[in-house]
Amino acid sequence: MESNSLDFKINIQPKSITEHVEPDVDLTVDKYDAVYQNTQQEEEVEAANKDLLIQEYDITQAAHPYYCVAALLLTSIPGLTFILLQDVIHAYPLVIILQLAQFLALKNYLGLKLIGLRWWIEMDIKGEQKWMFQTQSQEQSNKVDKYFFWACLIYGTLFWCIMCLGDFFGFKIFWLPLPIICFVLSLTNLQGFYKCRGEHKKKLQQLKREMAKGGMNIVGMIMK
Repeated sequence: MESNSLDFKINIQPKSITEHVEPDVDLTVDKYDAVYQNTQQEEEVEAANKDLLIQEYDITQAAHPYYCVAALLLTSIPGLTFILLQDVIHAYPLVIILQLAQFLALKNYLGLKLIGLRWWIEMDIKGEQKWMFQTQSQEQSNKVDKYFFWACLIYGTLFWCIMCLGDFFGFKIFWLPLPIICFVLSLTNLQGFYKCRGEHKKKLQQLKREMAKGGMNIVGMIMK
């Protein structure tokens, strides 16, 4: 019996790599450093803005810290009373008295102390209302006093506006007139001080123009 033998010869030779392939990935870190630096700068700017915001409401830096606290309490107490007090009969007179006290205190006293402004309304001969303004020197008032005062006016008005909307859409008919009254008082105070500030800026601009004209006249007299 014949036997067939099969011989397999496998010759495996490694291929020589002669080409140099450049990597597709940019291994340099310059652009990553630039991105990191930009991110770090943005974080520093954001941190600086937060620190500035904290400084603006830093009560220790206020020129009149007790008046700032008084304005904050007078603005907060009526709203807290409105939220916590559930009895309609007692809530109406108490909240209105507290809100009226806040209105008068900010309009007649705290406005002069914190921002040097006061407003009131007079009736002329024709029976028409006329806005009157009183301004004082604001050299001693600082940013903290101003931020506290305007924050009380603005956020107090927004609070009562939200309460009005909540009672309106909640169909709370018996409660709705109360936040409306408080909202009108807050909005009137905000409008009065806003007009007063605008009038004060107009007076300052007019004074600067008059001083500039006086300076030009003096220069003209000297040059003659």
